[in-house]
Amino acid sequence: MSNNNDSGGGCLLFLIDWIFHIRRNKKIREYNQQARGVNNFQNISASLLFPANTFKDNIMVSGGNQNERLNICKETLQNAQAANHPVIILHTANKDMENMVNNNGLGTLVNINHKLFDPFLSFDFNEIVQIITDTCKNKYDIKPPGRYILQVVYELLGVLNMNATFSNFASCPFFKLFDQIQSRLNNNAITQDTANRLNSLLITGQSELPKIDTFFSDIKSQIEYLSAPNSQSANAVSILSVIKNNQILCIDLRSSSNVMLVELIVNSLIIAMNRGLDFTLMIDDIAFVNNDLLRNVVCQKSNHHNIIVSKDLYALTGGKEDIFSTIVAEAEKTVLFAHSSNISCEKWSKYIGEYQKLDVTTNRNSGWSQSSRWGYNTNDGQTETYKREFKVKPEEINKLAPNEAFIYDHTNGSLINTIIT
Repeated sequence: MSNNNDSGGGCLLFLIDWIFHIRRNKKIREYNQQARGVNNFQNISASLLFPANTFKDNIMVSGGNQNERLNICKETLQNAQAANHPVIILHTANKDMENMVNNNGLGTLVNINHKLFDPFLSFDFNEIVQIITDTCKNKYDIKPPGRYILQVVYELLGVLNMNATFSNFASCPFFKLFDQIQSRLNNNAITQDTANRLNSLLITGQSELPKIDTFFSDIKSQIEYLSAPNSQSANAVSILSVIKNNQILCIDLRSSSNVMLVELIVNSLIIAMNRGLDFTLMIDDIAFVNNDLLRNVVCQKSNHHNIIVSKDLYALTGGKEDIFSTIVAEAEKTVLFAHSSNISCEKWSKYIGEYQKLDVTTNRNSGWSQSSRWGYNTNDGQTETYKREFKVKPEEINKLAPNEAFIYDHTNGSLINTIIT
């Protein structure tokens, strides 16, 4: 009879201990889940994740496949179009991007099949000079007197009622400008005083003539695949004209190594920023490692906003920690799809950050005993320690399912894991 009571008491203690153990583990899991701060949802539509004004956020989208990334791009572009907000899209031969823009009526394409780009349209003379002299500055090193050569060309075009288009500048016979001035004088298109003034300007800037001629020869060969000929000047667009008219422009750079075109565009963007114009720059898989000027614009504080899209943003920076850190520091929202590179996964895990995880180690010595009054004896030793752990582990980023992403909002610190529909 006594043995039965002892056995019953031991079972009761075992049950109490088991329940306490379960409740304690549950509280620890709840604490760690709250400390980690990841909100899990079965699925969320892109329209809810990126509501109306998010085109004015600095957004990074990294990883996944083309369709996953374009889904985000489409949502933000539709929001921008609805708000009459200008967007400049730069990509390298991304036909899917172009089809998405074109099929949804989201903007103007500039590529080999749509030669509509005139870099000088809407810019005043001083800004045109700035664009020319700042593009590949180290290579051509056009000194300040070069502006006088450009001024002569600018005024001669005006005499002929020709616009100061890129095509007209690029086709100018720079080494025959003296003859051009004399021809205008002979035809009574200009006065002797004007001819004398233009000749004086030409003489002042003559040392820069070879540089300017070489500059236009080189850049013409690089951008002629998208440069608007004069016959299409009525439909031509520039960076500034698109921004001023609150439009969306999608430019095919062909390659991130097309440095002259990249710098020409970036210098146009700098002028737009200096004018205080509000716009969004969307960059699709363009390497920053060889484009210091582009990287500086992305990181420059102004009225503009950046949406950077890449299959692997860390790889896009050439694995340079300083470039990666500088770019991600400007982001307000980050969308991470699956990454195949373990190094990139580790970088993103570090970027999202760590939390204090409560780790409990229990040393348990328990069992049935003849010497125990109740028949069941337990002796627990418990050690609680806090350790730093990634909020999102590298392997979690690596193993994300299709359309599954982590979305990190820098403004409020929220972290979401969901399927984006």
